[in-house]
Amino acid sequence: MNKMKSFLSIFTSAKPKSRKAHAVRTDFYRGHFIKRNADSSERWSVVLGEKIAVGEIKYIKMTIDHWADTGTYVPPEYFESNDDPSNRQTFDYKNFKIINDLGGQNDWYIIYRGKLMKGSKDKIIQVIDRIEERVSVIK
Repeated sequence: MNKMKSFLSIFTSAKPKSRKAHAVRTDFYRGHFIKRNADSSERWSVVLGEKIAVGEIKYIKMTIDHWADTGTYVPPEYFESNDDPSNRQTFDYKNFKIINDLGGQNDWYIIYRGKLMKGSKDKIIQVIDRIEERVSVIK
């Protein structure tokens, strides 16, 4: 047993392994790494192009969504100041988020491949179905 112990001691270190004291939590969202700031658990940051966005995780994700859909940078502060969840309605259809910010019947919209589609919820659903039919025929 002692021979085995001495043999294994060659391959292991004598010091106990310690955990990293300053591990940074990261999240992966739509192709981007989001890092939590060490100073605050509420503040996250992401690099988009040449800009760095810092803010709460939900506003960072909105910034990434806008960046991925339109290719333009909108800071998280914009979404934070314009966030009024009392009027907002969302409807998920086939992994697409159809949004209504104003509450009217024809005020629904979706950004699909960088293009804005507006109208009633039923018409937008019909357009999504037609697009998926075309894509399935091509494949």
